[in-house]
Amino acid sequence: MDVLPAGVINVLFFGTDSRDPRSLGGNADAIIVAQLSADRQSMTLVSIARDTYVDYAGGGRGKINGSFPAGGTEKLRGTVSNLLGGLPIHYVVQANFTGFINITRWLDGFDVQNQKATSVTVQSTGRRVTFPAGTITLGGTDALIYSRERKTMPLGDLDRAQRHRAVLSGMVSRLKERLAEDPAGFAELLASLYGNVKVTGPLDADALTGLVPAISAVDAGRVTSLMVPIRGFGTVNGASVNLLDDARTAALAAALKQGDVTGYVERYGAGYAPTGG
Repeated sequence: MDVLPAGVINVLFFGTDSRDPRSLGGNADAIIVAQLSADRQSMTLVSIARDTYVDYAGGGRGKINGSFPAGGTEKLRGTVSNLLGGLPIHYVVQANFTGFINITRWLDGFDVQNQKATSVTVQSTGRRVTFPAGTITLGGTDALIYSRERKTMPLGDLDRAQRHRAVLSGMVSRLKERLAEDPAGFAELLASLYGNVKVTGPLDADALTGLVPAISAVDAGRVTSLMVPIRGFGTVNGASVNLLDDARTAALAAALKQGDVTGYVERYGAGYAPTGG
C-alpha cells in the first residue's frame, strides 16, 4: 500500500559532514531534491552544489550548506523551497556518514555511471582508491570516498554534486534488486539506520515500510539528473562561492512545480557546467 499522498512528491535528501556517528549535525555536505512523479514511474534528481550562494529562509545570505547549521532542518528546507520558487518539500531525509555507509553495506554495493576517472589517497590509511570512467561498483567506505571527492576533478564542487546524483540513482536501482531478493530485509535496513537517519514529514517510523512500493515502482531508465544552474564562480567575504544563473534557476523551478522537467531539459540540456549567463 502506498502511504504517500497522491500526486507529485518532493523529497529533500541531505547528508551532513559530521564524523561523529552519534551526531546529525555539521554542514549540509550533499543536497538533492528528488521529485517522484505522480504515477511513481519516474524520478527527477536536482542537486544544489554546496557552495551555491543563496538567500536564506528567514533572512541572511551565504553558501547553501551553511543554512543547516544556521537554523536546522527547517531553515534548510525553507531555503531550498524558496530557491526553487516555493516548491513544496513534502519530506526531508537526513543522513550522516555512518548512515550512508550502513545503507551501502545493506545494499551490498551498487553501480554508478562514473563520468570522470579519479584517484584519491585516503588520509587516514594511505590507501589509494581509483575510480575509472564508466560503470563501476561502489561498496563499503569507497562509496563515501567517491561521493566526497572534488579536488581532483575539473569542476570541483559541481562534479561532486553530479556524483551525488549518480550515487542516489545507483542506490535506487540497487534497492529495487535487494527488495526483490529479500523483501523482509527492509526491516533490517531500517534497524541499521536507527540514530543515523532522520526523516522529517508526516510519516512515522513504522510507516516507512510503505515507501517500498513507491521506490520499487521507479523505472531506473526514467531518472533525470540535473543541478540548479550556476553562471560562474566568485568570492564573497573572502570565500569562494558558486553564483546562480537566476533565469535558468527560475525556469527549472517552474518545471519542477509543474511536475515535468521535459521542456526544461529540451531547452537547456542536462549539463551542469557554468552557463556564463
